[in-house]
Amino acid sequence: MKLRDISGFAASLGAMAALALPVAAQETPNRISWAPSYSGSCIDCSLVGRNMSGWNISKANYPGADLTSANLRNVQALDANFDSVQAVGADLRTSDFSGASFSEAILIGARLQGASFNGSKMAGVVLTGADVSDGKFIGTTLTGAQMQSATIHNADFSAANMVLAEFSAADLTGSVFDNAIMTNVDLRGANVTEVSFRDARLAGAVFDAAIGIETANFEGACGSEDSAFPSGLDLPDCGGS
Repeated sequence: MKLRDISGFAASLGAMAALALPVAAQETPNRISWAPSYSGSCIDCSLVGRNMSGWNISKANYPGADLTSANLRNVQALDANFDSVQAVGADLRTSDFSGASFSEAILIGARLQGASFNGSKMAGVVLTGADVSDGKFIGTTLTGAQMQSATIHNADFSAANMVLAEFSAADLTGSVFDNAIMTNVDLRGANVTEVSFRDARLAGAVFDAAIGIETANFEGACGSEDSAFPSGLDLPDCGGS
């Protein structure tokens, strides 16, 4: 082939490639960029085992997502939506979820040590067997929460709404429930050694077989005739206030 013919052939190939590029670009599927600062929407998606440690996902929208065994350690997730997520065995240690929503979330066996959930909405959350030691739940809504057999050392639940919460067989050693609303809470067999229930509302609360109750602080707390306190613990009636 002559040099002139080769040059013409190369030019033709270049023109064809230029025409093909826009088509290829259009055919490339759009993908979510999971950058460390990602804050968007991931509804009902699978994040199983994903490493999101250290990310800032504040205001993110992840309802129904599968976070089983995911690593969310040291995450900042202020006001994020995690309603109904599946996060069995997930690592949420030292993360900040203040103002976030975990309603009906499943966090069985999850690690939440040192995490902050201040002001969060966690009605119906399942934390059975989880470790929430040193966690912050100040002013958190935990109505109907299931925390049976959970490890809850030195956690702060001050002013939390915990109506109908389940703590049977949980270890609450050193935790604080000051000014918490604990109506009809189940604490059967729980370890309440050195727990503070100052000014807590314990109407209908059940303490049958609770461990270390003689070391707990009930100053200013109130109960009701439906409360099941051990012999010797006599609290004033909460009344209708």
